[in-house]
Amino acid sequence: MPTNKKGFTLIELLVVIAIIGILAGVVLVSLSGARTSAKDARIISELDQLRTAAELYYAKKNEYEGFCDDSDYKMIEDDIKSQTSGEISCYDSDDKYCVKVELNSGNWRCIDSRITSKEYDSEPSCSPTPACE
Repeated sequence: MPTNKKGFTLIELLVVIAIIGILAGVVLVSLSGARTSAKDARIISELDQLRTAAELYYAKKNEYEGFCDDSDYKMIEDDIKSQTSGEISCYDSDDKYCVKVELNSGNWRCIDSRITSKEYDSEPSCSPTPACE
């Protein structure tokens, strides 16, 4: 009398579960890098918005002094802070401003009144002269 087995053995099920687990682990590891890059791209976009806000502030007041305390700056700064655990700093004077932020990748991004928008490997200097250097 022939035996007709239907279904999977316990070993076959365990092998399939192990393969799925390994594939899920590989996908999760690769997604964390993409997530970091996406947050950094959003921060860079927010810095472009800060540049626009700074130029609008200058058009109204004819100086940058006080920009770092402006409500538009604070709103964008709060959003940047929600995207990174790094630092963000703003410096302003009558005719200059500089904003620097530490990205999630460990690099720094700096914008200033000279229309500089540059990425640095280490923390750039923004003070005492508000300019990315």
